[in-house]
Amino acid sequence: MRRLAKMTLMALALVATPVLADDAPPANSDTPSGNTWRKSGALLDRSAQRRSNMLSIFLGLPYGYYYYGFPFGIGGRFLIPILHDGFIPSVNDSFSIEFGLDLSGAVGTRFYPTLGIPVEVLWQFHFTQKFSGYVKLGAVLEINFVPYVCVGGFCGPARGVVTASPIGGLGIMYKFSDKVSFRAELGYPWAKIGLGFDM
Repeated sequence: MRRLAKMTLMALALVATPVLADDAPPANSDTPSGNTWRKSGALLDRSAQRRSNMLSIFLGLPYGYYYYGFPFGIGGRFLIPILHDGFIPSVNDSFSIEFGLDLSGAVGTRFYPTLGIPVEVLWQFHFTQKFSGYVKLGAVLEINFVPYVCVGGFCGPARGVVTASPIGGLGIMYKFSDKVSFRAELGYPWAKIGLGFDM
């Protein structure tokens, strides 16, 4: 578990490093590097912002709960901005709600699927026009298609056909075209990567 978390953090750092470097001023520029954060769309841009709805698809590793076999998952989210200019006037942030569907399970001698219906709130910080980070919290309603489940190393009868659990995580977005963004998240109960499409 710790090894997976370290590997994921290293991957996120590798993704973030060139992204931030792309937005830094050239070495021969007279512009101070501190102005990078004040550019249009960057972290200290105080101008009014307009955010787009986003449809995202994910592949992931639901390590927080698992069944016998190798866990995997696919999911989809629809993000709707609630506060386009966020909570902090001096920072380029935003606040959104995101909901969708997750199908998780494990490949082994049998397939043990769970359908999740998550609802999350997402607080996003826009560091540059292309790169942002966020924290999210929410809950998921899960429909268990088998009566047996393993959670955190304990295996036994599922709590019920339908259960509810808290969820949360940290994530990054990198916009590599006008309408498409790369997304990566690490949290409970999933680590995931995906693509987001502005609507």
